[in-house]
Amino acid sequence: MSKLIECIKNENLKIYSRLGTKIMVGTLILAVFVAGLIHNYLPESPASMWEFLYVNLEIYVSIIVLYAVIIAAGNIPMEFSKGTIKLLLIRPISRSKVLLSKYIATVSFSLGMLVTTFALSLLVGGIFFGFDPPSQANLITMSGSPVENVIPHLITVTAFIFIDMLMMVTIAFMISTIFHNSAMAIGLVVLLRFAGPNIVIVLHQYDWAKYILFANLNLRQHIDGTSITEGLTLSFSVITLAIYFLIFVILTWWIFNKRDIIA
Repeated sequence: MSKLIECIKNENLKIYSRLGTKIMVGTLILAVFVAGLIHNYLPESPASMWEFLYVNLEIYVSIIVLYAVIIAAGNIPMEFSKGTIKLLLIRPISRSKVLLSKYIATVSFSLGMLVTTFALSLLVGGIFFGFDPPSQANLITMSGSPVENVIPHLITVTAFIFIDMLMMVTIAFMISTIFHNSAMAIGLVVLLRFAGPNIVIVLHQYDWAKYILFANLNLRQHIDGTSITEGLTLSFSVITLAIYFLIFVILTWWIFNKRDIIA
């Protein structure tokens, strides 16, 4: 266990020491402040910091998911491109633990970006639009219904967004591990991210469409009432995503452990 923890620390150091990572974090922080300035000068500015976070949620999520996918897609291919993969695997630790440490470091970094961005958004929103209590948030869901309990609602939304991001990170991690190509992983995941919902819309009249990954990926549809596919429930979507997740993880670990490593 101690060796795994050391590997995770090492992978975290690799992630945070990259110039690209610093640029990602910097642009996220800048995006929040720019959003605050823009909304401050709009005719209808947010009524509170809670509304400021809520109206910019999709923008933040799109950026965070993209950055998380870039980090996930670059982990394994970078070791091959630098020729350090064999040095990594000759250490007294199994391949599975090496891969697990990279995966955990990627997921923890992604979660950190998500929580930090949301917290910073509330801070910036409070500076520009006031630190009002949650009871005065007056949030409206996409279906038009008011949000009664703001804090539990935002915690639930954040958890659902993290699940969405976790699936995208896992897919990118799987593709990059199998093909050792970060560009392919990023390109395919971004394409699926944008094309997936449209595919579901086209096929929503078929009963089997509810089993498509992207029909279940946005769990917020179950609290916003914006589902486009009949027969979906929160429990059904969670079980479906769990099955997809297990398939992706098992396939990734099996191929990485069985394949001959040629740096």
